Order: sequence, then C-alpha cells, then structure tokens
Amino acid sequence: MIMPSDRSLCELISRVLLPRVKTPAQYIGGEINQIKKPLDPNHTSVALAFPDTYAVGMSHLGLSILYKSLNDLPQVRAERTYCPWIDAVEVMRRHDIPLWSWEHRLALCDFDILAISLQNEQCYSNVLMMLDLGRIPFYSRDRGEGDPIVLGGGTMSDCCEPIADFMDLVIVGDGEDSLPALILEYRRLHQTGLPRRELLLQLGRTFEWLYVPQFYQDSYNGDGTLASIVPTEPGLPERIAHARVESLPDAAFPLAPVVPHTEVIHDRIPIEVMRGCPKRCAFCHAGFTRGKTKYRSPEQIVDIAWQSYLNTGHQEVSLLSLSTSDYPYLKEATTILYKKFEGLNVNISLPSLRIDKTLTEVPLLVSSVRKGGLTIAVEAARDSLRKAIGKLVTEGSLLETLRKAYEAGWRRCKLYFMIGFPGETEADIKGIADLMIQVSELGREVFGRPATAGATVSWLVPKPHTPFSWIPQRDRDYFYAARRMLLREKHRMKHLPIKFRFHEIESSVLEGVIARADRRIAPVLLTAYQNGACFDAWSDQLDYDIYLRAFAEHNIDPSWYANRLRNKEEALPWRHFGKSYQKQLVRMEGRLMEKIEADNQEHAYTPLEPLPAS
Repeated sequence: MIMPSDRSLCELISRVLLPRVKTPAQYIGGEINQIKKPLDPNHTSVALAFPDTYAVGMSHLGLSILYKSLNDLPQVRAERTYCPWIDAVEVMRRHDIPLWSWEHRLALCDFDILAISLQNEQCYSNVLMMLDLGRIPFYSRDRGEGDPIVLGGGTMSDCCEPIADFMDLVIVGDGEDSLPALILEYRRLHQTGLPRRELLLQLGRTFEWLYVPQFYQDSYNGDGTLASIVPTEPGLPERIAHARVESLPDAAFPLAPVVPHTEVIHDRIPIEVMRGCPKRCAFCHAGFTRGKTKYRSPEQIVDIAWQSYLNTGHQEVSLLSLSTSDYPYLKEATTILYKKFEGLNVNISLPSLRIDKTLTEVPLLVSSVRKGGLTIAVEAARDSLRKAIGKLVTEGSLLETLRKAYEAGWRRCKLYFMIGFPGETEADIKGIADLMIQVSELGREVFGRPATAGATVSWLVPKPHTPFSWIPQRDRDYFYAARRMLLREKHRMKHLPIKFRFHEIESSVLEGVIARADRRIAPVLLTAYQNGACFDAWSDQLDYDIYLRAFAEHNIDPSWYANRLRNKEEALPWRHFGKSYQKQLVRMEGRLMEKIEADNQEHAYTPLEPLPAS
C-alpha cells in the first residue's frame, strides 16, 4: 500500500489515481480561468464542495458565483472540490488518498472551512462521503479545534434538519453577500484566538441568517411528533431569516467562469435573468422561499453573455430562472442577444418555460438560432387540476403555443408532468396520454405529419415551506400503478412518435421521506452511507434497500415521515426558518383544498388506495 507519508498527495493523485480511473482529466485541475492564489498561511482557506461529480458541479452556476465572490477577497483563498466517481473512490480508499482541492491538491481536512452546497435530499450520502474521504469527523460534536468548520448552504438550507447534526453552520438563503460576510467575520474572530465553540456561538449571534444547529434543541411529543426546536443559548434568534441579495444586477457574477477540461452536463454560459417567481405553484419549494422577484436588465444580460463568450468560447447562452418566460424583458433581451451573436453560431436556450401569452412569442424568438425541442412544464393534464395546484394555464393556451412553435419550424417538444397531487383521479392520469396525442397530432395539422413528443413523468414530493407541507405523499404502490396505467395507454399512440420517460419511483419515495424529516434520521443516513449508499440522485446507483435496512436498524418507519397527514397544530422541522411564514402557508393550503373540493375531488388528505393493476 502506498501511504501519504511516502510521497506527496500530488504524486499520489498523478501516479496512483489518474492511471486507474475513467476520464482522469476531471481530476487534474488547472483549467482555463481557474483562480489559484499563492499558499499563504495568513489567508483564510475555504474549500467549496459540490456533492456530486465534476461534470455536474462544473455546470452549477451557484458554485461559480461563490468561487468568484470569495476569491475577490484579498485575504481569502477559495478552492474547489467535487465528489470523485466510484472508481476513483475505490482507488482512494485502497491507497489511503484523501479527498483534495482542485487548485492546490490539499486534503480537505487542511482547510479552515469546508463549505458544502446542499442541492437536494439525494446528495446527503455524498455529503457524508466527502466528509469521510476528506478526513473530517461526521458529527459536529466530534470535531475539535484542528478540524475545519463545516458550513452548509444552498437550496436545502431552510429545511436541513435531517443533516443538521453533521453541520457546524448553515447559511440560509442567498450566498453572494452572506458567505463573504461570514468568512470575514470568522477570520476576525479566529484571529482573536476564540475556541471553536465560542467562535460558532458568536457567529450565530452576529448573523440573523446563520443557523448553528448545535445550539438548537429539538423536543418531541409522546406520539413522536415534533414539539419544538429552540435555541439553547441567549442571543440566538428563534427564527433564522433568509439572507437576501438586495439587488440582482449588483450581485457578484463570474464573467470568466472556469472552463472544464472534459464534457460536463451543461457546457454553456448560464445567466440568471430573474430571481424569485411571480407565480407560486403549490408544489414548488423554491417559488415560496426565494423572496421578492428581482431582475437583470437586458443590457446587463447581453454584456455578461458577451464577456463570458470572449473568456470561454462557449457556443450556448442559457437564460435561467425559476420561470424564464415570466421574465418581463424576455423579448427585448433575446432580440439584442441574437443581434450581438449573429453569425457566431451561438445558441440561445430558454429552459423552465411556462404556458402563457409570453411563451407564444418564444418559438419565434429562438427559431432563428435553433429549432431543437421545446420544453414546457405542464405538471397536470387537465385544466381543473392545474388550477387547483396554482398552475393557471389551460389546454387551449398550451396548444396555441405549440401551434406557433410548429409554424415557426419546430418539430419536437417535451412536456413535464407530475403524478400524486391531492384530489388526483384516474382521469387526470389517463389525461396525460390524451394530451400527448393532441400535441403530436397537432403537428399533422400544421406541417403534415405528427410531431415528435416526449412526456417526462415525475412523482410528487410534498416539500417544506409549501401548501403541500402537511399532506401525505402517495406510496410506492400508487406510483407503480399510475405508471402501469400510462404504459397501457401506449396502444392508443403506437402510430405516433410519442415517448414516455419516468422518474425513478424509489428515488422520489426516498426524497419524500427525507424532505420532511427531522434530526432523528441522521443516524439512518450515516448507516446507509456506511453500508454503501452514494450518488443516490443517479438512478443506476440508488439502492433503496440499503435505506430500508438502515431505517429498520434504527427502528424508524419511513412512511411516518412520507405518508402521514400532519396536524395543523404540529410543529414542522423547518418552523424555525423564515419569519411569519407558517400562518400564510396554512391559509394558502386551505384555499388550495377548497378548490379541489369544489371540483368534487375527494380524499384530498387521505392516501387513496393503489390504482387497480389490471
């Protein structure tokens, strides 16, 4: 066995790891636009960790923004690290190679702070893997003065109780301003010689958006429901606020992002045109937690796109937001972009599109550059159910949009649906097939042959901070029965170029358990990881049985978290995040259920029996 004491970590990576893995270029660093500051012991060092592969992490705009924000600080050195793929993990364990940073190839345990992006529930096993490979104790309570501060942030920050025991600190909300402010205050306090516990406590007292889990105590009622989560030290907020960027145009943004060595998920220039969402769909966690809607101007968007193009050479500009078609200056921005990039073979992509009046203009706007597939989030097939979940669109507006797209030269489209809404009926599920037939046959009317249409079907996971916080998730049998029902409908469309793609059911079921869980499942997550769980977001890697065994080992019923109706008076595991939020959501949830009941759809709360298999 080759030990780190025998040769440097750089040599171990170069001579031992790289020859034994696929795509070794993802591990070497040194990319174009990489920021590699000199090693200075007086600098505060931060490892920015993305708990997925290099190909996924390099496509993530948030990590790129924070990388720039921290390295703009003269006394801070920020480096990147990603989850190594399974073949690399095997080599690292066999040869005792710690997980390292991509810039200087330093072990994660040698940094002052390890800042981990918490993107979804399925990344938690990878978070534990990064701690393990980085030689950092799993639990916050087990870390000493020489260990890095483990900091979490990102999408899951305001519902992070399942992994709270593994975090020293959690930034709740936007990170562009809050993370640099936190690092500078940490640096100041650290230089005074404060011990670890006192330093964390002082940070928690300083920032209203900073959560220090070890100073908050959870308690439970006799029936197992959560009673409270309260601070145990004076001066800490009872509710942790969301950090907000006051002005999106003034927020930090990388004009020279790092260019990957290898193919990544999204090889493009991503630009966030809008933060927040003016239309709150009842199932959308991000729509309820991102705060007041903010916009970038078309001129700034074009300037960012042009400078990024000159610094990277990417051939695609992607305009991002929770719903890009709700960006009020979309037509103006895309028109200027096309003029700026005319003749340069640069594509403009517009994901996250809704069905509305604005969207009918989109195919005409983008048709001059690309006529690939148009992707639209429909969510439900019938107007009544879409109205109930806050998706205020109609079948007529969808077909009008697609007609204009077909007339503009588009020949393919993809529609996204969810199954598992409260009040859902068999007619709603079969309606997905009915709608797909109409979408494809519409092509015959416009250009003489059926359009190629794809339906991507996912399974509803009730999310924290939404009106669905209290409802049961459908169980696995229900989802499998719904999938069988749709597959049986394929005989009606065998003459049409329609394809169905289904999200992994076990993945959604596991997500449904973790999404609304509390700290009591932390040992379950650790046991599952130690028994082999990793890359749970990858359908070919998720082993649901590992989690079932882990839940059984700790005597926890996962259906208690996923499939149980919450009482309106019950404390929820995210109640201490955000201010005066819960009453508003209860009112919205009540109005939602009234709409469903008005449409004569019963059993809104009680889980329905599994759909018939025949």
